[in-house]
Amino acid sequence: MNMNQKKQKLNKGIGVAVAILLALTLFVTIIAFSVGKRTKDPVSTTGSTSTTKTSSTTQATTNTTQGTTEDPSTQTGIEELSFVCPVSGTLIKDYSADIPVFSLTMEDYRVHCGIDISADAGANVLAAASGTISKVEFDPLMGQTVQITHNGGYVTTYRNLQTKMPEGIEVGASVDAGDVIGYVGDTALIEISDSPHLHLEMTKDDKNINPLSLIKFESVDSSTDYED
Repeated sequence: MNMNQKKQKLNKGIGVAVAILLALTLFVTIIAFSVGKRTKDPVSTTGSTSTTKTSSTTQATTNTTQGTTEDPSTQTGIEELSFVCPVSGTLIKDYSADIPVFSLTMEDYRVHCGIDISADAGANVLAAASGTISKVEFDPLMGQTVQITHNGGYVTTYRNLQTKMPEGIEVGASVDAGDVIGYVGDTALIEISDSPHLHLEMTKDDKNINPLSLIKFESVDSSTDYED
């Protein structure tokens, strides 16, 4: 083998080696790219999941917000109160929570945080609105008393009743507007000089208000069922 043949063989070998090296380099590059892509995929998936969760959370928040903007009158437990006059008779003393008025019994001037409606002894006293009876007691000064708690922070208190009470009138009982909850009497010690009457008080959020601001004074059926 002459020198030229040896050079040709050497050059051929170098070419083959270079080709193999290039092929190996290309193969390693492909493998590295594939590994890198698989490594990035979980991050991409997590990002997609986070986006989905964020979207769901946003949708839930939107739905909740939409729910709270509904008409309050459609929500459970909310109803418009309708007040009725609890007894037919004559208004003999008006509401006067700021200016003292003369008391026939006490013979002095004092505030009057209610209204007095004169009626026949034993006349039916009606619940002014639907609600729950929250107090039934004999007050030492204001006599037999029934209190009803209504929706919206309203409370009505009926005083100077007869000691005999209708059946079922007890704390915790539910009543509707117009239900009989007592009878007109004369048990209020500090109003004993007045004729038999209903002393009616009303509060809104624990503050005294004039019952006549919500109750239209008119005759109702309150026939005498019982007399002392």
